[in-house]
Amino acid sequence: MPTRPFRCESCGHTSFFGPVTAVGGVITNLEGQVLLIERAREPGLGKLGMPGGFVDPNEGAEVALRREIQEEVGISVGKLTFLMTAPNSYTYHGISLPVLDIFFSTIMTADQEIVHDDSEVSAWMWTDLTPAILDRLAFHSNRQALEHFLDFSF
Repeated sequence: MPTRPFRCESCGHTSFFGPVTAVGGVITNLEGQVLLIERAREPGLGKLGMPGGFVDPNEGAEVALRREIQEEVGISVGKLTFLMTAPNSYTYHGISLPVLDIFFSTIMTADQEIVHDDSEVSAWMWTDLTPAILDRLAFHSNRQALEHFLDFSF
C-alpha cells in the first residue's frame, strides 16, 4: 500500500489512495433462498459469492449492481435495499487492492431464467444460508453481509 498521501516531489501534486468500490447483491426468491454463484476465475476460483463486482467510473453503486447482476446471471431485479458496507481486499496476479464493498438486498419476484456468463460464473444455486455454505464463500466481506442479512431477515 502506498504511503498516504502520496506527494510528488517534482510538482507537488498530492494523491490520496483510497479503496476501490465494489457492490454485491443478496438476491432472494419467494421461498427465502439466496442466489449464490460459483466463481469461474481468480480470486476465489470455484468458491461461492454473490452477484456483483466493481463500480465503474461515473457509475453509482445501485446502477453498478444492476449491471453486474445482468452481466453475471442475466436477470433484472426490483428495489434495492441498502444492507451494509465492509472492507475487503482483492488480490489478483499478486497485487492486492483495498476495496470497499457495498451490499444491497433485493427479491426476485418475476419468473426469470438465470443464464450465467461462463467467463465469470461456472454455476449458480438457490440455497439456504447454512454454515457449510457460508464456509465456501470466496470473500470474508460476503460472509459478513450474508450473516448480517440473516440477523435482520426474520
